Amino acid sequence: MSTPRWLLALALAASAAAPVLAAPAEALAWDPVVHRSDAGADLYLWSARRLGTSVAAVPFVQFEPTPDLFINLKFPLALSLDGPGDFEDPRDQSRAGLGNPTFTLYYSDISGKLTWYAGGRAGLPLGMVDDFDWRLATAYGAAAMGYYDLHLWASDALPIGGLGGIEYRFARFFVLRAGGDLTFFVPMRDGGARGAFDDSDDLDVVIQGKVEPEFQSRAGFGGGVALQTVWVPSSDYSDRGQVSLQPYFVYDSQKTFFMRAGLLLALDEPLGPAFDRGRVTSLYLQFGGHID
Repeated sequence: MSTPRWLLALALAASAAAPVLAAPAEALAWDPVVHRSDAGADLYLWSARRLGTSVAAVPFVQFEPTPDLFINLKFPLALSLDGPGDFEDPRDQSRAGLGNPTFTLYYSDISGKLTWYAGGRAGLPLGMVDDFDWRLATAYGAAAMGYYDLHLWASDALPIGGLGGIEYRFARFFVLRAGGDLTFFVPMRDGGARGAFDDSDDLDVVIQGKVEPEFQSRAGFGGGVALQTVWVPSSDYSDRGQVSLQPYFVYDSQKTFFMRAGLLLALDEPLGPAFDRGRVTSLYLQFGGHID
């Protein structure tokens, strides 16, 4: 019996496609976050009974004016709406305030699986604005972010400091990021309350760090968890630090669009433990686009 022509054609097509199907898919590695040009925003939404609802919004743009030299600009904004047990004046329930616009300049280089960066930054001290609503909104914005990046919300001080860190790609699907910074809060006014951990007139020092393992797929989906800590050794308060955990999902088209979504959970005092009444559990959303 002769073999049908359609069966012969199918066999020839399968034999021709077999090498292509058997070949491994191209392992595209995601670009390191610190070594790309992006524009977008970070949003934190915190709602607590009696304290109300607070939103910290931080639009940002990051670009590479010359190879391996990056500029990062942030423009923080805080909004708050009082809860029923907080401030009773119905004429003053919503508040808004600008944080400190921040300029960061850093150098970043890629060597094999390792990406490293180091640089400095300074903030424009809009926290000098002497307005109760403004200051309350920015204080709640700082709490919504787990007191991380306090330089964005510092009042009555000029924040200036340095930062550095690494991203190491252990495999195509797994990277580990680790970084930290040291910031000085230079006092700009006598008798001012300059942050969440201190209300003295002295120079404050803030140290923070973050460790972030992340899994990444070829399709652009992934997820990870960030462990972050803030420590103010110069503070006169008994509790000088805050530790938070931030599990998240991430999508990156690797060409145009990226986003993150997760939770920020304060683990210890003064903002934690998370899920307790009046403590910090914030919804987190980051979205933006690649501009390089």
